[in-house]
Amino acid sequence: MDDREKIRSLSDRNIGASQITEYLSILHGGKENVHFRRRDVTNVIAMDNRKLLGVDVDRTLLHFQKKKEVDSKFFYAVDADEDGFVKHIFWVDGRSRRAYLEFGDVVTFDTTYNTNKYCMPLAPFIGVNHHRQSIFFGMALLRAESTTNFCWLFETWLKAMYGKHPKSIITDQDGAMKKAINIIFPNTVHRCCPWYVMRKARGKLGLLYGKHPKFVDELGSVINCSLTISEFENAWAVMIDKYKVNNNKHLNNMFEKRADWAPVYFREIFFVEMSTSQRSESMNALLKLWVNAHTSIYKFVCSIDNIWQAEGDQDFITMNENPQLWFKFQLELDARQVYTRNVFSVFKQLLQDRCLGILIEKERDTLYEVRIDSNPDFKHWKPVSYIVNVNKEAELFSCNCKGFEFQGLLCPHALKVMWLHGIQHLPSHYVLKRWCKDANAGVKRPLNERSHDVGNSVAMQMFRALTLSDQFDFLVDLASKDADSFNLAEAQLKELVSQVKTLHNSSNQEQDLAASNEVLAMAVDVEDGLHEERGNQIFHDPPTSQCKGRKKKPARWKIPAEKLPIKGRTCGYCGLVAKHNSRTCPK
Repeated sequence: MDDREKIRSLSDRNIGASQITEYLSILHGGKENVHFRRRDVTNVIAMDNRKLLGVDVDRTLLHFQKKKEVDSKFFYAVDADEDGFVKHIFWVDGRSRRAYLEFGDVVTFDTTYNTNKYCMPLAPFIGVNHHRQSIFFGMALLRAESTTNFCWLFETWLKAMYGKHPKSIITDQDGAMKKAINIIFPNTVHRCCPWYVMRKARGKLGLLYGKHPKFVDELGSVINCSLTISEFENAWAVMIDKYKVNNNKHLNNMFEKRADWAPVYFREIFFVEMSTSQRSESMNALLKLWVNAHTSIYKFVCSIDNIWQAEGDQDFITMNENPQLWFKFQLELDARQVYTRNVFSVFKQLLQDRCLGILIEKERDTLYEVRIDSNPDFKHWKPVSYIVNVNKEAELFSCNCKGFEFQGLLCPHALKVMWLHGIQHLPSHYVLKRWCKDANAGVKRPLNERSHDVGNSVAMQMFRALTLSDQFDFLVDLASKDADSFNLAEAQLKELVSQVKTLHNSSNQEQDLAASNEVLAMAVDVEDGLHEERGNQIFHDPPTSQCKGRKKKPARWKIPAEKLPIKGRTCGYCGLVAKHNSRTCPK
């Protein structure tokens, strides 16, 4: 590999010209042995970038076609305006599509990433696997963030995911996004991330925060520590009256929309204890390593392949290494046996937290109170009481904190009561399959094996449709090469369809047949690629987008509370921040 190829390879990994020059000088044994300067490296990079002018999207689509040859389940879609300028690009690989069938219960969707020179925001669909890692269920580049564009994206993504709707989705407070979700995912629970709500509040309530420093902590306590809706609403009213902010427009607006974001309204819904802020921060950190605001679409798409999480490494560690135990009692051993390493670490911490608080028996063997008092050494601890209902015969332990319902793991309060009752083994109904070591066994198992399993669930119909679509793809490729092959395939397919219809009619399964045909048609449509009917049409590169909250060449937008004040000049004589200096100091 010559120096030019090394420069291109390093540049593709978002390494700057100065770092490339320094690396090559070390490689050649010193700067005196390098026969080019930093400017020459910059020129090589700029020359490669100029080659993409006007053909950026076409190169990207060619890259997608090559990936589809390697990964038959790779899916992409492109939408353009009437003049041929690209509006949206969506893509997802086969591994992510299969993983969605196992871990697609909760999805976060965010459009806060600016990663290319067209200022088209990246819109990733992110989930969580059984290792509590972020996994991608598809990515899109959008020209504008409108309801129409979001509807196109959600419909396309839904088709790529075989029509399976997520149970819950987490987004920011974008109004256009909310409308599109209500249209495309009417049965999906939509939650606005509280982190975005509180971040916006910092900008709107800056004066209030400065006037009442304790208001911030009290607001957080009302939002995060309320266990019931009535408790939240009462605590909010007390807080408003205490600080006399009844006429504050932003607080009133937050309260009116409380059902969209307040955690207390979602405690009984499984959200994997996930927020868009957690996944967004990790996503931003990864993207900064590989792309920047000047990256072309083609280079960005190529770099995305390096961002996928190393799930295989975690599988290997989980299967071959046992994490350390905390107390070595049977319930902990059971948890280590079934949970992945990362999930067991969380469960072990919950076991340790069960030592907190005082256990009070309210009703013999059926009702308990776990009371946690405030601790001056831990300011984030708030005095609170939790109620645990018990059905010992059925081994049911229900806590009003709804920890198991929300994150899929038993809460410390329920574990404390279980310990009192001498429950030695972890009840099977408190073990979610998605947190187990073999949760992705179905994803890794060949589809042609899974498709022969017994059952007519929606998931089984998807697996069968995928298996058939692979064989149909191969058949179409062979039969379309000459007329004789085509005529033979057409005749055999007609006879095959007739036989399958007869089989279903004889079994009185017309309804199942209709459902199967629907799923099969959807899968075949997906594999053909949405919007690929454009044929060989050349797409035009998109214009620079002006998206919400962004300037044309944006840095990360900051709310006023995040902006550092400009430091004034300090006098060298008196040490005061003033307009004078040591020569003009009045002292």
